[in-house]
Amino acid sequence: MNAPHDPANYPPGVDLLWSDYRKTEELGTLRQVARSLAAETNPERLVQTLCELSMVRGRASGAAVSELSGDNGVYVACSGRTQPLLGMSFPLEGTFTGRVAAERRAITVDDPSRSSAFFAALLPSLGIGPILLVPLVANDELLGVLSVSRDQGHPTFDEVDEERLGVMADLAALALWKARLLEEARSADAAKTSLLATLSHELRTPLAALEGYGEILEDEILGPLSREQRDVVTRLRTVGRHLGSLIEDILTYASLEADRLAVRDSDVRLDELADSLHPFLEPLAREKELAFAIELEPGLPTLRTDEARVRQILLNLCQNAIKFTEQGEVTVRLSRGSPTADGVATVRVAVKDTGIGIAPINLQRLFRPFSQIDEHGTGRHRGTGLGLYIARSLATRLGGRIEVVSRPGDGSTFTLVLPERH
Repeated sequence: MNAPHDPANYPPGVDLLWSDYRKTEELGTLRQVARSLAAETNPERLVQTLCELSMVRGRASGAAVSELSGDNGVYVACSGRTQPLLGMSFPLEGTFTGRVAAERRAITVDDPSRSSAFFAALLPSLGIGPILLVPLVANDELLGVLSVSRDQGHPTFDEVDEERLGVMADLAALALWKARLLEEARSADAAKTSLLATLSHELRTPLAALEGYGEILEDEILGPLSREQRDVVTRLRTVGRHLGSLIEDILTYASLEADRLAVRDSDVRLDELADSLHPFLEPLAREKELAFAIELEPGLPTLRTDEARVRQILLNLCQNAIKFTEQGEVTVRLSRGSPTADGVATVRVAVKDTGIGIAPINLQRLFRPFSQIDEHGTGRHRGTGLGLYIARSLATRLGGRIEVVSRPGDGSTFTLVLPERH
């Protein structure tokens, strides 16, 4: 007797509707599978998800994914009856897995005891019966082999099973390929960050020595200097400070990327902070024949924040202003700001220049790491491209922000806004 919902019980023509319904249902299920696989970016979890979904889609009792290297394979993910195989290495010679890898097509195995000597006794002992093996191929690269199995005595996999699991394997292979690319990119970024930090630390020691020797010469401890000699020593120390600032930026960038940046709060007097900027910035401005001034509004409060990080932000903003200004002046003005929405008092430090300005289209990429903006295409204003990225990142860490107002040909104003208490 036919089941109540068997299409054979319906009038002529209804079987076509039933077929359309089944196709729609299949497509919906496939979409769910695609979403599940695409949502996973970790290769290990992705292949495990593939095994679990394969058991459901293939009405199977076990599933495994093997990766191949040379003449051997290893099971990197297993579910159901195949769980004991997890981590097991095996020779590819004479195996159906090796054949799938060589021919890059799906293979159905009715009797696993006909497999290689390695698997002939092992698989039946686990209760494994019929197996469907499907290659995982993406961008013409074999990423592994999916094996889906049923219990002994159960029906073998048919063409519908092969098509259904083949489509899922293709989706999984593409997701796995993208996940591995992402993992490689992350590893490369981590290696780059580590290298930058190591190089920067190694450069600090000889730079500190050069700074010390320059100070000895400038203080005339080894004897008096002529005006020309003093000028050379001053330039050397200016260049040394600039190099030290670049090294500090690279170290800060590495710490930000690794999420290891430490913030150390202390009481910060803004007049003393402003005074500490002069030795770094005045020689740079004088070399370009620019006027440089720092203006303080009377009665500024003492901040509770990280003084070294605030100084680093301001040095980056000021050095940037000097670099992009060919004539005129660079002015730093410290003043009280408006309270935040939470009523917290703020301080504003505005760095204003009379430089080339910035086109509106370029404002969005100002704060990207390693971003370079050359308004006139001359290539004159080179640098690491880290200064503004670091400045904004540090300002955010300190509970503040950076505002920008600029027009081409009319200079720029970068304003650091900080809360009185971090």
